[in-house]
Amino acid sequence: MVELSGYTAVEKLAIAKNHLLPKQLGEHGITREQVVIEDEALETIIHSYTREAGVRNLEREIAAVCRGAAVKVAEGASEGIRIGKAETEELLGPYRHVSDSAERKPEIGVITGLAWTPVGGDIMFIETRVFPGKGEVRLTGQMGDVMKESAQAAVSWMRANAAKLGIDHDKIANSDLHIHLPQGAIKKDGPSAGVALTVAVVSSFTRRPVRNDVAITGEIDLRGNALPIGGVKEKVLAAHRAGIKVVFLPKRNEKDVLDIPDEVKADLDIRYMLKVDDALAVALGEPEPAPDPEPAIPPPAAPSRGGVGDHLPS
Repeated sequence: MVELSGYTAVEKLAIAKNHLLPKQLGEHGITREQVVIEDEALETIIHSYTREAGVRNLEREIAAVCRGAAVKVAEGASEGIRIGKAETEELLGPYRHVSDSAERKPEIGVITGLAWTPVGGDIMFIETRVFPGKGEVRLTGQMGDVMKESAQAAVSWMRANAAKLGIDHDKIANSDLHIHLPQGAIKKDGPSAGVALTVAVVSSFTRRPVRNDVAITGEIDLRGNALPIGGVKEKVLAAHRAGIKVVFLPKRNEKDVLDIPDEVKADLDIRYMLKVDDALAVALGEPEPAPDPEPAIPPPAAPSRGGVGDHLPS
């Protein structure tokens, strides 16, 4: 079986303008002179009303817009009808898909990973938190077995390299680590989040915030090597849509970047890593001070035992 990459947003727009829109205008008995569907309307349909690798649902939504336009023509619209973003929402209703965007500010323990799905690429946030405990690791967010193993490998690498990273072994032994992937109703699996998991874990233990304009994908082994992954084109396109500026890929995936459109590559700083250290050096900022401990709640006062002034009135 031959796997084919999905269309990019630019490719979908070209297909819509040159093929799908003329077809649907003709099938609904309207002309370009009567109805002008602007590029921003088509882009809105692509990003906010469909989520697919192909264009089948895109054509259906264009057909729905054309039906609405045909009704207005039949009702005797005196001037040519122009359909932009607002008119598209009026005809199709509320957005069905809201694209994830990169986190707005650097944050300790939170990183943007990249995922492949049957309908294309997507960004994936990874959250980690460290708190007093007994050295236990908690994994939540519907992780599959392979992803859980990647998380364990990330933690093991961090522990083995604690001295180099400036992490106190006592802190590791006396802390619990919680790794969570939001959107807990969606199952997630695969090894490609390994490097991102490692960076997030190191960030939490060192209190170094992760740059919010960086996204990382790549498998990790116990030696800290960044191993190749699949779905590179889809993942990089997802990073571009989300406003990411720097994308880290394993060095052995460099050949896969040839498939990415030039206009996307021009907007991104794509870097290649051999080791997780390559990503750590760029993704992490300067350490932040630990938060002030919460004030202790004073214990309730002990009941008095017949002190001065404690006698009941006679």
